[in-house]
Amino acid sequence: MYARLAAGLVICALAFGLVQPAGAQQAWLMTYGSADRVEEQFGHNAIWIRDPARGIDAVYNFGFFDFDKPGFYREFVFGKMIYYALARPPEEELAYYRWRDRDVRAQLLNLSDVQVRRLANWLEERVRPDRREFRYDYYFNNCSNRIRDGLDFALDGALAEFAERQPAGMTFREHTRRMLVDAPLLYLGVQAALGRPADRPRSLWEEMFLPEVVAQTVTDVKSAGNAGGPESLISADRMLYESTRPDDPETPSFAWSLFVSLLVVSVAVILVPAGVASSDSRGVARLGARAWILLSSTCGLLLLFLWFGTDHQTAWRNENLLLLNPLALLLLRFRGGLIERLAAGSIGAGLVAALVLKLLPGAQWNYDMLLWLLPTQFALLWTWRRAAAVDRTSGR
Repeated sequence: MYARLAAGLVICALAFGLVQPAGAQQAWLMTYGSADRVEEQFGHNAIWIRDPARGIDAVYNFGFFDFDKPGFYREFVFGKMIYYALARPPEEELAYYRWRDRDVRAQLLNLSDVQVRRLANWLEERVRPDRREFRYDYYFNNCSNRIRDGLDFALDGALAEFAERQPAGMTFREHTRRMLVDAPLLYLGVQAALGRPADRPRSLWEEMFLPEVVAQTVTDVKSAGNAGGPESLISADRMLYESTRPDDPETPSFAWSLFVSLLVVSVAVILVPAGVASSDSRGVARLGARAWILLSSTCGLLLLFLWFGTDHQTAWRNENLLLLNPLALLLLRFRGGLIERLAAGSIGAGLVAALVLKLLPGAQWNYDMLLWLLPTQFALLWTWRRAAAVDRTSGR
């Protein structure tokens, strides 16, 4: 604990010594790098206010939640998770991020005294115990969105005016893919769950759900400052701590190794038992196909739930449902009856539709899921058709 506190004090001393006399009002945009935990994957940010005349020296952070809160996991599943804001001493705040080996970047905002007070008042109002909680959304109302909104308030709407006119550099999905590339299981789950809204063109204002985009955007905005004329909004930009972690990729890459591996394993699970089992061991021959049916259908039902049963907006209208069709459950008996034939036809039509949709505007980017699931589901349909034909021939 003392080592962390000492590290934080060293960082604070560095920051204080770099710019501005000790008695001046200051507002710093703090940007923290990513780390290993799920909630750390996209980085974080905060605002550090120093106003000696008002006795304020605190970092305002909107990134807190409570795992032990009753109903926390239910709120998470239904997209109704509650976060809250706190104002923390700078030595405690900065020591924590150094301890987590996360980059700590500090940008001194070139704001007038009036603007710093406006920002401080806005932040103070939102860390009040009766107002500090807010409904969290990963893309539309997260910690970075809150910092963005506070800066926009201090600038009297100038940040929104600047950012809403410009297109985002990437979609929500593209940012998500590049940030999660080193976490294969998380990448797979999120990529499967994201629907069409994640691929919609966005504005720079919406792209500021990412802390690093906020940090970059403020360098391009002009502010009146104390001088009265338009000046750069950033008067100093310092790295107070550099992580030993590798930098996040600048662009998304196709996760070939992950999805080719999934394809090989899935097809093998379906076809190998059918190929090695004897004609008298039909249950064994269909064991892998049945296991795949249960797994893929469960995933499809989960996607349906996320779309129709939750507030996760970016999980709505998910084309992956065409690849993970819950109707596959109707094939479990492998008897080839009318209901099974209708289900198989529906699954096949869905696979074709998943391809055709790629020719239309606004299609979802799920080429990695297509690489994995299209051949796998056709392998399932081939196995079902072959098994059903055997049963009909034998009179079972």
